[in-house]
Amino acid sequence: MSFGKRPSTSQATSAPPPPADAHARRKVFPTEVWQGESGDMLRMLGMTPDDESNLAPNAASINARIEQGRATMEGRFVQAQRNAQAALASAQVRPFFLIPDPCWNGPTGAFLMTSLELYPYDDWNVMFLAADDRTAAALDIALHPNGNVAAFVQASEKFMAEAQIHMEMAHDDAGRTQDFAAYYNAREDVRGRVKLLAGLFAKQIVEAWQNRGPGRGV
Repeated sequence: MSFGKRPSTSQATSAPPPPADAHARRKVFPTEVWQGESGDMLRMLGMTPDDESNLAPNAASINARIEQGRATMEGRFVQAQRNAQAALASAQVRPFFLIPDPCWNGPTGAFLMTSLELYPYDDWNVMFLAADDRTAAALDIALHPNGNVAAFVQASEKFMAEAQIHMEMAHDDAGRTQDFAAYYNAREDVRGRVKLLAGLFAKQIVEAWQNRGPGRGV
C-alpha cells in the first residue's frame, strides 16, 4: 500500500540557507534560540542544536523516511507471514494500518509527517491480521476488514482536526512568548495521543474478534 500525497519541493517552507544536512533541512530552533534561557530549557528536555529533533522535515526527508518505514514494515510482514505459516502452511496475513489511509493523504498526512514526524509504516501504526477465514480460525487472529473501518476514519479525522488547532495555538504561543519548551511539550503530548488512538483501534479490533466467541472465524 502506498501512502501520502508526498510534499513536493515547491511546498517546502522557504527559509535562510539550510544547514549541512543530507536532506537540506532547516533547524526548527535557530542558533540564536540556543544561546539563551530557551536553549538551556531545550537542552534539559534532551534536545541539542544539531540532532534530528531540531531538523524540520522537508519533501526530501519525508520521502526518504516513508521509504525507510516501508522497507522496515515489509521485513516485519515477511516475519509475520513466516510465523503464521509455521502454524498453518497455507496461512496468509495482511498489514492493517490503524490510523487509516485517508488521514495520510492530503493536509492531515502533511501535518502528521511534517509537524509530528509520525509516519504510516511505523510499528505503532501497523498490525498484521488474517487475510482469510481459514487463517483467522486456525490462528485465532482477527480477520482483515479488507478496507478502512468507517468508525476509525471518522474518529481519526475528528481527532486530527482538533490536534491541528491545538498545535497551531501552541506554535503561535511559542512565537509570542519564546517559550519553545512549552511548544516541544505540546508536540510530544499530541504525538503520544496519536499513538494512543492507534492503540485503542488495535484493542477494539482484538476485542471485537474475541467477542465472536467459540468457533469464531469458522
